[in-house]
Amino acid sequence: MSETLSNLGTRQVESEEQTNVTGQTTPILGFSPIDGMVLAISNMGGAGFPVQMKLRDSNGDPLPLDTEVYVRWDAPHLDQPQVVSYKLSNIGTFRRLSIKEQQNEEYRDRTRVELKGRRLVVEDIETAEIAINSSEQVDWANSEFYFDDKAVNVTSGGN
Repeated sequence: MSETLSNLGTRQVESEEQTNVTGQTTPILGFSPIDGMVLAISNMGGAGFPVQMKLRDSNGDPLPLDTEVYVRWDAPHLDQPQVVSYKLSNIGTFRRLSIKEQQNEEYRDRTRVELKGRRLVVEDIETAEIAINSSEQVDWANSEFYFDDKAVNVTSGGN
């Protein structure tokens, strides 16, 4: 079943907002499916999947243009999370466009994050993370993050 996944989570996927450590690649969001569920995030048309984000600091200012964004996967058997996307090295488009504009079909090709494989599958004991490397800390009271609902599928573990 398609899900609109955001920094607020869903009934089937728990989310955890986190504050990044400046100057290091650290998570800002974690997504874990509830017991018995599986989360799949897929590239759409081979060119990644659209996301919408407004990342701001505690003063309400956008994070710097050179903020790097990654998708990572973490599991209990790993020593550290694995980067599963190509680096998004400039968030200028996300700074310029409103969330509504980012959702517009006209801009979808500019707001994509590309996974290194076709899709990321996350079991209920694992976590998908959005990680950033930025000189400023994200403040979730002023920030938003959404995955395109066509890229996200949540099913029971047996399916």
